[in-house]
Amino acid sequence: MKKALLILMSCFLAPNLYAQDSLRVDPPNWWNNLQNPHLQLCIHAKDIGTFNKVSINNSHIKIESVETVENKNFLFVNILLQEFHGTQAIFTLLNKAGAKKTFTYRFEHLDKKINTINEKDIVYLVFPDRFSNGDTTNDIVAGLKEAYCNRDSASARHGGDIQGIINHLDYFNELGVTALWLNPTLINDQKNTSYHGYALTDHYLNDPRLGSNALYKELGKQLHSKGMKLVMDLVPNHIGSEHWMMHDMPEKSWVNQWPAFTRTNYRATTHFDPYASNYDKKQMVDGWFDNAMPDMNERNPRVAKYLMQSYLWWINYAQIDGFRIDTYSYNDVEFMNQCMAYIRKEYPNFWSAGEIWESAGVLNMAYFTEKNKLKNAPNSNLSGAIDFQVYFSILEALQSETNWNGGLAKLYNTLTHDFLYHQPSKNLCFIENHDLDRFYSLVGKDMSKWKIGMGLLFTLRGIPSLYQAGEILAKNNVPRRNDGLVRKDFKGGWPNDPINKFTAIGRTAEEEQSFQFTKQLIAIRKNNPVLATGKLMQFVPNGSTYTFCRYTDTNCILVSVNRGKEKASLNKQQLAERMNGYTKAWDLLAEKEISLEQLEIAPNEIKIIALKK
Repeated sequence: MKKALLILMSCFLAPNLYAQDSLRVDPPNWWNNLQNPHLQLCIHAKDIGTFNKVSINNSHIKIESVETVENKNFLFVNILLQEFHGTQAIFTLLNKAGAKKTFTYRFEHLDKKINTINEKDIVYLVFPDRFSNGDTTNDIVAGLKEAYCNRDSASARHGGDIQGIINHLDYFNELGVTALWLNPTLINDQKNTSYHGYALTDHYLNDPRLGSNALYKELGKQLHSKGMKLVMDLVPNHIGSEHWMMHDMPEKSWVNQWPAFTRTNYRATTHFDPYASNYDKKQMVDGWFDNAMPDMNERNPRVAKYLMQSYLWWINYAQIDGFRIDTYSYNDVEFMNQCMAYIRKEYPNFWSAGEIWESAGVLNMAYFTEKNKLKNAPNSNLSGAIDFQVYFSILEALQSETNWNGGLAKLYNTLTHDFLYHQPSKNLCFIENHDLDRFYSLVGKDMSKWKIGMGLLFTLRGIPSLYQAGEILAKNNVPRRNDGLVRKDFKGGWPNDPINKFTAIGRTAEEEQSFQFTKQLIAIRKNNPVLATGKLMQFVPNGSTYTFCRYTDTNCILVSVNRGKEKASLNKQQLAERMNGYTKAWDLLAEKEISLEQLEIAPNEIKIIALKK
C-alpha cells in the first residue's frame, strides 16, 4: 500500500532524474486569435528556474508574471496576447549571472471547424488497441516501458491503432454512425497494463503505439470529410505513475499527497450529503483512484491552467467535437466548472458528458450537470452525464418481471426524475461500454430482449451510443466480468485474422441479423427527427407493458414494450392524449401499415409506431 507513496516521494527528492538541458515548453504551440488572450507557458529544463528574467521580442505580447516553484527545473511564464497576430515570438531568459537561454515559440491562426455533439448524433465507442491493427510497425516501440505485444493476453497490448480505425471508416458509415468516441489515446508509458489509456504519461503526446499526433489529427479530418465527428476521452482526475512530471515534479502540491497511500472512497454522494464529514469529502476528491494513478491537485492554479490549456490545445489541434470526461465526480468540481467555462469561451456550445458511475439514483448524476434543479448544487458547465441510471433501468426491465417498482417500472420511475436535469437530452445513453459486461450476455443471449434494449436506446431521450462490436452481439461470461473479455479484438481487424466481422460474409446469420437491426434502428432515428429532438411523454406501466411517445405538434411516434408471456393490447384510452387526431399507424420495424383500432404487441417485443394523420 505504501509503494506508490514511496515512488512519489523519491520522484520529488530526485528532481534531476528527468531534467534535460534542452527546453521543453508546454503547450508546444498556441493560436493568435482566441477569445482568451491569457497563456501560461510551462518551461522545463535543468535549472531553468534560475533564469527568471524573461523578455519577448514583440510589443504585442505582455509578460504578466514569471513564477518560480520548488523545483528549479521548472519556470512558469504567464503572458497576455494584445492584438498579436504573428506566427512566432522569441523569448529570452536570463539568470543572475548573466547567462542566457532563448527559444522561439510558434503561433497559428485558428480556423474553427468543429461541429459539437447533439441529440441527432449516434456515437460509437472504439477501444483503439482492440479494434484494428492498421500499422504493424508500431506494435512495439523502442524505449517504451511495456515492450511487448501479445493478443493472447487480456491485459497486454494487442496492436490496434488509429490507422486501423481510419481503415474502417466506411464500416461506420455503412452502419450509420455519426461520431466516434475513442478510449484515451494519449501515451500511457506504464510498465504494464497500459493498453486502456487511463494512466496518461504526457498530456501533449499521442501514444506512438496507436499513432502520432499528426495521425490523430488526420483521423479527425477524415471523419469530418465523411460527415462524422470525433469525441475525445478526457482524464483530468489522475495521471499515470510514470508520467514524466512524476519523475521531476514541479512542486509537491502538483498531485494530492497523503501520509500513506490513500485510495478514494468512490462515494460521489459526499459531494452533496448534508451530513458528510470533511474527511470523507477529501478522501473522495483527493484520494488516488488506484496506486498507479496519482490524483491531480486541481486546486493548484498552475495545475489547473496546465490541464485546461492541454484540453483546449487538443480541441484546436485535432478539431475535437466533444468530450467524454472520465471519473467526473472524483475531480474538484470547482475546477471542472472553471475548465469547461474556459473551453466554452472559445466554443460556446461545446458538448461534454461526465462519467458519474453511481447506482444511488438520478440525483447523483444531475447534481454535476449544468443548470440543474438542485438546491446548493455547484455551478457547472457540463452538458450532460453518461447515463448510468437509464442503463441500470433498461437492464432491470429485461432481467426482471414488471411489478410496482421493478422491471419496466424501474425505467418509468427513473425517467420521472428527469426534471432534475436542465437538458436530459444531452445525456449520453448506452446499454454497454468498455467497463461493463456485454449486454447480449447480460440478457441471457436472448435476441428478443437484446432487440428491446437496442430499441429503447434509439428511441428514448438522450444521445445513443454503441460500444465496439455490440452491433454483432459481442459476448462474455457473466456475471464475473473480466476487463479483457469485454475488450476483445474486433475479428477481422488484424492482417492474419481468419474471420472478418467487418463484412457480411464473415458474420454468422445471427450476427448479420443484429447488424442489420442496428442499421435499421439508426436509419429510423435519422429519418424521424422527432426521435432525437421531440418531447417525451411516458405512460404508467400497464401490466407487463410500458409505452412512451416522442412527439411534436405535428409528429408522434409511439414506442411500446411487452415483457409479458402473452400478447398484449395497448390501452387506447390511456394513450388518447397523444393519439387523438391520428388516423393511421406505420410499424417502423416491420415496415408496414397497421390498424389503429387494435394495437397489439407480442410477448418480449418492442414496437416503434409512427402515427399518421
